[in-house]
Amino acid sequence: MANLRRLVIALTTVVSLGLGCSSSSGSPEPQGGSSQPPAESGGSVADSGSTVATGGSVVTSSSVATGGSVVTGGTPSATGGVAASGGAGKGGTTGAAGASETGGSTGGTPGGSSSSTAGAGGDSSSAGGSPRKPDGGVGGAGGGAGGASGGMGGAAGRGGGRGGASASGGAGGTVDGGAVGGATGPIPDAAPVDPSKKITLWMVGDSTMQNCAGSGQCGWAAEFQQYVGPNVTVSNQARGGRSIQTWIWGDPNVSKTATDANGECQVIDKTTYSDNWTTMLDPTKGMQPGDWVYIAFGINDAGSACNRHVGTALFQSDLTYLATTIRSKGANPIFGTSTSGQSCSGSTNVPNRAFGPETKATGAADNVPVIDLLTLSVALYNSLKLCPGGSTTFWFDGTHFKTDGATQVAGVVAQAIKDQGIGLAAYLK
Repeated sequence: MANLRRLVIALTTVVSLGLGCSSSSGSPEPQGGSSQPPAESGGSVADSGSTVATGGSVVTSSSVATGGSVVTGGTPSATGGVAASGGAGKGGTTGAAGASETGGSTGGTPGGSSSSTAGAGGDSSSAGGSPRKPDGGVGGAGGGAGGASGGMGGAAGRGGGRGGASASGGAGGTVDGGAVGGATGPIPDAAPVDPSKKITLWMVGDSTMQNCAGSGQCGWAAEFQQYVGPNVTVSNQARGGRSIQTWIWGDPNVSKTATDANGECQVIDKTTYSDNWTTMLDPTKGMQPGDWVYIAFGINDAGSACNRHVGTALFQSDLTYLATTIRSKGANPIFGTSTSGQSCSGSTNVPNRAFGPETKATGAADNVPVIDLLTLSVALYNSLKLCPGGSTTFWFDGTHFKTDGATQVAGVVAQAIKDQGIGLAAYLK
């Protein structure tokens, strides 16, 4: 009986063991399964060759497989671009594989993601490219309309961050926000403005700006020192009777008779400069980085006879030459239109000088600030009611000033520099 009981127990054990066994083989882990790292957008990983599912996941080893598409915001998108195995489509992000080099120029959400204020085609901190790439600038966070490669060509002025910093950032974008590509803010200076640094303010012009003479005639630039701070020295290089041409190359060095095919008075030797320009070009004693140069011509230039005569095209090219040379020294140019003379229509003074439009046009083309002293001087004369009788203390002869008139005109120039936000304003009283 005992042996029978042992046999029953043994048989029961064998049967139980047989029923509890199952096969240990199963389906292999699908390629690119959940063991792979997820994409930056946080979605799950899809199988090789499939479209990325909602959430913007990527395929095997964080790469987009052939035939797969990158999505933005969770749906298949043609604008994301199809990429070969191992890379990201333009504008796509692949997590571990890195962002597109072009910084979202063709992909991504127009205007950046919700965490960015980038403009059309701009960078995005989460979709459409990485703000770390040089092509994209650093416009992803606050780049405004500057954006990345293929964006809007640089932010306006200096206030739009540093969008579009590289040459590929659109039409003429620059590090300072697109000064070449259409700046609307203050014009950039050639050297940093540092009011604690000693600088020279050079004055370039004709007799309406030159130093005072014993006769009582006085140019306004001679009275400008009183409007600047202690770190500014005014060096007045204005010279009576000069046009822009004879000021640069010297009065005897411009022919009084010979003209070229355009009717311009010819410079005899373009390697010889006037004493004033030679002084300013001296490497040691002349213009230094951070200096400022105020330039105004137009009164003598309007004459018809050589050697003073200058045509409008040559006048503009000479202004550009001066500005370019000044900036090559690290100094900052300012253009000014001429002061008006005493020209009355009844009790109202009216402007009577030429080359104002040419001065403004050259300033706009060369990114040089322009003080429209022609307009401002007429406003001053009318505020003082100088027409029709004139003034024995203001005018020397209706074109040139006495000390009182020169001082008041200098004050108008100083105020205009402040009003226009020109960098020199930081050095004024």
